[in-house]
Amino acid sequence: MTLPIHSILDELKTTLSNHPAVILQAPPGAGKTTLVPLTLLEENWLQGKTILMLEPRRLAAVNAARYMAELTREKVGQTVGYRIRYQRQISRQTRIEVVTEGILTRRLQSDPELKGVGLVIFDEFHERNLNSDLALALCRDTQTGLREDLKILVMSATLDGKQLAGRLDAPILTCKGQSFPVTVHHTSQTVNALVDGTAAAVRKALHETVGDILAFLPGAGEINRCQDILRGLKDVDIHPLYGSLSYSDQEAAIRPGKNRKVVLATNIAETSLTIEGVSVVVDSGFARQPRFDPGSGLTRLELVRISQASAEQRTGRAGRLGPGTCYRLWNAGTHGSLLPFTPPEIRNADLAPLALELANWGLSDPQELTWLDPPPAAHLEAGRQLLQLLGAMDERRQLTALGKRLAQIPAHPRLGRMLLVAKELNCLPLACDLVGLFSEPPSGRRLESDLQTSLEHLWRSRKKGNVNEFRKTEQAVNYWRNFHKLPSTENCPAYDLSHIGTLLACAFPDRIGRLREGEKNRYRFTSGNGGYLRENTPLTKQKFLVANEVIGRGDEDQIIQASPLDLNEILAIYPDCPWQKQVFWHSRDGRIVARSVRCLGKLNLMEKPIKISAEEEARVILDALRSEGLELLDWTPQVVAFIARVRLVKEAFPEEKWPQLTRSKLLENIDDWLLPFIGRARTRKDLKSIDLLTALQSLFDWQQLKHLERLAPERIKVASGSNIRIQYGTENSPVLAVKLQEMFGEADTPRIADGRVALQLHLLSPAGRPLQVTQDLRSFWNEVYPEVKKEMKGRYPKHPWPDDPWNAVATRHTKQRINRQRNF
Repeated sequence: MTLPIHSILDELKTTLSNHPAVILQAPPGAGKTTLVPLTLLEENWLQGKTILMLEPRRLAAVNAARYMAELTREKVGQTVGYRIRYQRQISRQTRIEVVTEGILTRRLQSDPELKGVGLVIFDEFHERNLNSDLALALCRDTQTGLREDLKILVMSATLDGKQLAGRLDAPILTCKGQSFPVTVHHTSQTVNALVDGTAAAVRKALHETVGDILAFLPGAGEINRCQDILRGLKDVDIHPLYGSLSYSDQEAAIRPGKNRKVVLATNIAETSLTIEGVSVVVDSGFARQPRFDPGSGLTRLELVRISQASAEQRTGRAGRLGPGTCYRLWNAGTHGSLLPFTPPEIRNADLAPLALELANWGLSDPQELTWLDPPPAAHLEAGRQLLQLLGAMDERRQLTALGKRLAQIPAHPRLGRMLLVAKELNCLPLACDLVGLFSEPPSGRRLESDLQTSLEHLWRSRKKGNVNEFRKTEQAVNYWRNFHKLPSTENCPAYDLSHIGTLLACAFPDRIGRLREGEKNRYRFTSGNGGYLRENTPLTKQKFLVANEVIGRGDEDQIIQASPLDLNEILAIYPDCPWQKQVFWHSRDGRIVARSVRCLGKLNLMEKPIKISAEEEARVILDALRSEGLELLDWTPQVVAFIARVRLVKEAFPEEKWPQLTRSKLLENIDDWLLPFIGRARTRKDLKSIDLLTALQSLFDWQQLKHLERLAPERIKVASGSNIRIQYGTENSPVLAVKLQEMFGEADTPRIADGRVALQLHLLSPAGRPLQVTQDLRSFWNEVYPEVKKEMKGRYPKHPWPDDPWNAVATRHTKQRINRQRNF
């Protein structure tokens, strides 16, 4: 059978012989994955060397190797073999080796020259996985620095080829391919009804079309729910397809069956896999993509709209065999707003493994490599900080002895650290099970909040000989057992679980948590982040724990799975945790805290109170006032009045120099005027006891205070002889509240500040209630007083209400007492 790729194979041979790197663009189904490596195998420039072909997915790598072996009429492992995580089928005669991303990176780190390799092919590069980007950058570095004869071929279905060609200085070859027209139907669908909408579209497609159906959903959860909805359809086989399924289940999804087939798949089925018989696609339009948050150090799966390129890829799956149909669960307007291409993983990934690989390659600056998209600086720095926390990298960004050992372990640095510690503690079987559970969690099972429970489920399945849901977990466990030369899990004895917390604490030092005071399920981590457990989980109220699985939930992260820990374990792992002196103002409790604390990161493990000097206490008080404000002090009416008196004099006599008593200026000079009056104040209550008036007066000399009393006196003598307090501090003029009878005979409004400021008179009734507010006493007597007298004389008959207030005697007494004083 002639495939579209045949039309360009001769040109590809010539171009590769003349250029160190070439980019080949060909649509899915063109035949590039299987025919290109076989065609190039006997080229003279290859000189009998091996071809390494990188596939981003394990199932795709295995299928590619098997199909090429069929074409050569050999068994897998002869001319064509594969090497993927936990599996390999190669021999000395293997010349085409299909590998997955991590495998190629390992090979480059152990053999930077790639001895015996003549060509490296990057298949499906448009998926832009992190390890693909890294492997291409390392291969390019090898090619330019060590191996000029090494060839690089980048193959892609959809990619911004011009950008990559510019980076690699490589020509682009394009194969148009052979595809049949696909009729696209758009229909609106909300995110909330994503699963139900997909199931409805599948039923519609079954009714309106013929052929097998491929439906795209974001993840395993949506796939399983959709499968439940569609279960029971007559003469229709429903198959899930996602990465964590067993190989047998994945094979069942991609091979033809007896009945009409519906495959419910993640984006694993966009390009990497050929699913026979598909002529109809149902596309939900969503995918789950990992996004790393450098602030929290967590990678979170986010539900996102797919790109236009992904939509075209998915649609194209319906047109490989003949005319097809695609049902898109979004409208045409939404399609125009989709991103042109899917953002590369390097922009949103946890870069701790990348930081380890770069340091192991001997690079401190990633810009020394050729990247299609360079790693984001913030993400890379977060990765380096984790490596430092694990003890793998020093402050100069050089690998420590531990870091060099971690670089030899084909696992995330966290899990590598766990395995190294387990070897020291003689508990490798436990660590292998843990790494297996973390890297290949059981399919279809929700994680238990207590990690030990998940281990017990694994044991029971192993003991019963029924490990279906743990099949991939067991495969991973046995890989690590073999890595450490341990026997397989068959008939393996039980082991001590006491080291679970220790192993997790070594792998996840940033997620060691302590229960917050007064809480039963909320924790603070060593990273400074917060986390919470669901109510009524087995770990509730556990004082210390370490979380291996968390999900970002806004201000706090939800702890999905963890293990209990005690203080002695933490101190045994981190014996050098320093004691730190902490002296600060506790805002909530309103007091000075002085303690010695043993810290791990930002987490207080233990503490004890300490004594501090009066000088230290005073400094804390001053800092508290600077941060929380002078409101912590007791601003009595006398203090407010004093400040108002000073302000009045400053305004009345701008030519004179007076201390500034604004809040901002007082804070600026707080050491000068308040420090001598703090004493041994330690609490908010103590602060209220400080004599603030005396402290403020200390800013003035004796002459200034005397001058202030003369210009802005606290009290003023009125006509009756009474010394009445002046009310300062109001927005208007100072107020003199005085009973009307005490002002008889006074013609002018009282004034202060050498006559520059008139007081505002509040003339009061004998009962102290306001009768009139004025700054023109003369007008009051002449115009207003007669009406006031008429109204008040009957209400207060015991008090004098003379017809002639000008000549009446000012008094604060009743008429009876005035007469008694006269008779006396």
